[in-house]
Amino acid sequence: MSDVSCVSEARAAVEQLIREAGFDSVGVCAASSLKVLEEVRDMCAADRCRAYGRSWSCPPACGSLDQFAALFARYQDCIVFQTTLPLEDDFDYEGMVAAKALHDKRSLRLAMGVLDSGHDVSLLGAGSCMLCGEDACTCPDEPCVNPELMHPSMEAAGLWVSEVCKTAGVPYNHGPQSMTYTSCALV
Repeated sequence: MSDVSCVSEARAAVEQLIREAGFDSVGVCAASSLKVLEEVRDMCAADRCRAYGRSWSCPPACGSLDQFAALFARYQDCIVFQTTLPLEDDFDYEGMVAAKALHDKRSLRLAMGVLDSGHDVSLLGAGSCMLCGEDACTCPDEPCVNPELMHPSMEAAGLWVSEVCKTAGVPYNHGPQSMTYTSCALV
């Protein structure tokens, strides 16, 4: 079997896993179109989300931008997938938290399916990993307790998420009074 057909088989399998996990929007772009941007990583270093240096999925623990550029070069496709939920109003914090929790639940289901599939797939998430719960990550004192299920965030990889969405043909913003979380799979 040629490398191209193996990639196509893996991509089809991952797209099926994404559908089964229940994501709302899916798009695809070439992995070669992904641009690693220092300015995105600089936003991580500003630590507005309080995860910098405190999560294995975030900088500096998740790896360097050069490592992410090399990772992207190994793959043919980037499958972008999203969870979108309506909000009661623009300040519906509970709705935003619920959307993130649903996206994380779907992402965990996808990650377990990817592991079971045996395909070479790398996942990038939406924000910091929450597998161990907020403020429970072992970083930096002890190794990650779920390394096979934890995946770095798209921003930690230096990706400008709205640009990746545009390239993959999915909206970044799904309109007023909605919340969308975006992740991707490299196949």
